[in-house]
Order: sequence, then C-alpha cells, then structure tokens
Amino acid sequence: MISQASKGRAPMKSVNRQSVRIPVKSLSSERYSTQGFLYGYSETAIILSNMDTNDQTEWDGVVEGLVADTAMILTYDYPQQQDDQSPILQQAISFVCAAGAKNVILVGASRGGVASIKVAAHSPVDPRLVGVVALSAPIEYEGKVFYSKEELGRIKIPKLLINSEHDDGASDTREMFQLFEEPKEMLFYPGDAHGTQLFARDQQSITTKLQDFVAVVSGRVS
Repeated sequence: MISQASKGRAPMKSVNRQSVRIPVKSLSSERYSTQGFLYGYSETAIILSNMDTNDQTEWDGVVEGLVADTAMILTYDYPQQQDDQSPILQQAISFVCAAGAKNVILVGASRGGVASIKVAAHSPVDPRLVGVVALSAPIEYEGKVFYSKEELGRIKIPKLLINSEHDDGASDTREMFQLFEEPKEMLFYPGDAHGTQLFARDQQSITTKLQDFVAVVSGRVS
C-alpha cells in the first residue's frame, strides 16, 4: 500500500453531514471512540474506508454523488496506524446498523480495501453485507499476506475491483479477480493512480459506477 500526502480540496457544496463518534472496543476490552461523519438516511448504508493517508476528505466528491443517489454514508478515522483495520470496520458496521441500516455496502481504498475484503471474507453469511468494492487493494504487502485463496473464494456477495493499469498492485487486483467467485467485476483506468488518487481524473466515472453497483446490490434495479 502506498502513502501519499493529502492534497487540499474544496469543501462539499450540497451535502449536509453529521459528526459522530463511533464506539470502539479493543482486543484488551478497552473502550473508546473514533471520529466519523454520517451523511443522509437510508436502509442502505455505504461505509467508506480510508487508505493509508487516513483522510476522510478524500471521499468527498464520491460522497456527494452517492448521497444524491439516496444512501446513508459513513466515513471514519482509523484510531491507530496498523495494516489490518478490519476490526474498526466491524465497529463501523455495527454503528450504521444501529442507525437504521439493513443493507451494508463496503467500499475501501488501499488499506481500506483490505479491511473491506477481510470483513467480507470473514463474514460470508452475514445478511447485512450485500456488496464490497475495493480500490487498489493488495493481496500482500511487504511480505504480509492479508487473505488466503480460500478466504477470497468464499465471498459470495457481489464484488467490484477498481484500479489503474500501472498501479504497483495491479497484478494483485487481477489475481484477486481470478480467485473470486461470481458475481464479480473488475475495472481498470489508465495511468498509475493508487486508491482515492483515481478520483483526480476519473471521479465522475467511478462515482457513476458506484451508483450503478449500489443500485443493483441494494435491490433498486434487477
């Protein structure tokens, strides 16, 4: 996974957001919370998981398009710097379900993509999870393998992989796609952008693709 310095972005114009605190319980049973933002209300929730930059604002343009398409959206901070953020994502899922969500779609970039895929792999019969999207998510990083072939093969919900053609992890994206069972889809863009860096040039195209994916997996279209 690649860390990149976050860049300044104009604030969103039309989407109201609510600042929230997401309860977190650590492995040592310590309880604390992490900062997040909740947008809109719907029985379909989209959880956007950050890449290494841990910068929620990188999702702003996508949030605006998805909220306009009638979804509840949660962005959130990772409270600690670690490769596997899936335990925090599990807490985020519990949070949106407590807020009224019945269907949950996981969307993550780089490290957030790893968390999204790990949660989907470890919860293959969770009826709340209806789709997973990963942007530039690796299978392994610096010798650490995040999920086995068997884990990837047991994800039954619809899967969408997005990357650039020359990203360092493009080969992992292709391998992951081969290991996934249907339903699955893979989308590549020109260049070498990583994770949310793809939005710099292809934000509208990706947003439209996400809108279509959300509509299908949430049952709004057949």
